[in-house]
Amino acid sequence: MTRPLYSGPGIKTRISYTLAGQRGELVVSGREYTNGVILADERNPLRALCVTSFSYDLDRDEAGNWVGAIRPRLKVGMAVWAVIVILWLVVAAAIPTGVAGHVATAAGTITIASGGTARVSGNSKTKTVNCNSGNLTVGGNSNTVTAKGHCAGLIVSGNDNVVTVDSADTITVSGIDGRVTYHSGTPRINSSGIDNVVNQG
Repeated sequence: MTRPLYSGPGIKTRISYTLAGQRGELVVSGREYTNGVILADERNPLRALCVTSFSYDLDRDEAGNWVGAIRPRLKVGMAVWAVIVILWLVVAAAIPTGVAGHVATAAGTITIASGGTARVSGNSKTKTVNCNSGNLTVGGNSNTVTAKGHCAGLIVSGNDNVVTVDSADTITVSGIDGRVTYHSGTPRINSSGIDNVVNQG
């Protein structure tokens, strides 16, 4: 029994066997057939399987019974693939929420990559955002956000969100009872919704 790292292109092999004087045929697909064991049902020899390799090591215990154990290399491979899948899932979950555009530098603090985007949502959160000329969107309800530095664009929606920003090129506010305060500059302000306030302070 061999365990090659690459078994070659897909191949179909037709195997003929005889059991109790009755002939049968079996097709093995997926790898080149060189040798193996045919397991056939003596009550119905046409029911058969071909075993060419095992993914685990076989040995006998003190009672003579077959026991199997997964090879260490296979365990390492499984662990590596598990890590790859987990990382892939994390990235897949991060992309639609905008996490890919910023990096969390500390608890409650977000730093937007230069020219990137970030989103703060949920309810009753307190966040500090280093804007870095990026675009910030604040949604959800009753969130308090302090945006440091310059934001290229600031969008505030949802209800009862309070946002303070050093400066921004554009401030867009919708939703209900939003409060936006900017410290400097002359941003282009687009305000809609109900009882939203944007002022300098």
